[in-house]
Amino acid sequence: MPGKPSLLQQVQIAELPETRYSHPLDAAAQRLTRSLGDAAGLQTIGVHLVRLEPDRASTVFHFHHQDEEWIYILSGRGVAEIGDEKSAVGPGDFMGFVAGSAPHSLSNPHEEDLVYLVGGNRCAIDTCDYPRLGMRRYRVDGVSEFVKLDALSKTPPVR
Repeated sequence: MPGKPSLLQQVQIAELPETRYSHPLDAAAQRLTRSLGDAAGLQTIGVHLVRLEPDRASTVFHFHHQDEEWIYILSGRGVAEIGDEKSAVGPGDFMGFVAGSAPHSLSNPHEEDLVYLVGGNRCAIDTCDYPRLGMRRYRVDGVSEFVKLDALSKTPPVR
């Protein structure tokens, strides 16, 4: 893509704006993000350098039905919750989540920042469930809509 560099050197990455992202279903789940993939012009893959401050969660406990995602810890320590298990994570640890995998989240209960790379594909359509909240997000071409899981029906309404 014209105008976007294929190579981002360390000094350029450090100059990228760090954007605070708050999860729409939990304002306390906040992360500071530099979007490397966007800066390089990637269209179908997202890659982000994330800094998670102490006592923050990166997102709400969730899983995707279409998108895959991954996390690689660069520095700091955190707690990965995957399904029913919690695991301490640190530099060099990697997590990969295929579509339909166990629900997961990442938090930082420690005093230093947790820094990691996160990425995944950006399907045109994705469904994401938040089982603890009983919510589902539908994303179509970048536009999200949320519904309560108990409002969904497998049979069409009678007219």
